[in-house]
Amino acid sequence: MQDKYQNQIQDKRLDNLERDVREIKDNHLPHIIRKITRTGADVDWLKRFFWIVATASIGGLIGALINLLITLNK
Repeated sequence: MQDKYQNQIQDKRLDNLERDVREIKDNHLPHIIRKITRTGADVDWLKRFFWIVATASIGGLIGALINLLITLNK
């Protein structure tokens, strides 16, 4: 009766799963990490665009305040 180990199928499935995880980690993970870092570097244009819009908005606000002060003093 001891020869009939009940969980042989589960053990085989776990071994297959561990092998697949090892293969994914060794072969595919470096490619994914490289693609993620490349995507992070591609967002630099968005930061520049934000600063251009923010600078223009603040400049417009300051110009409007100066214009208001000039018109109030006349």
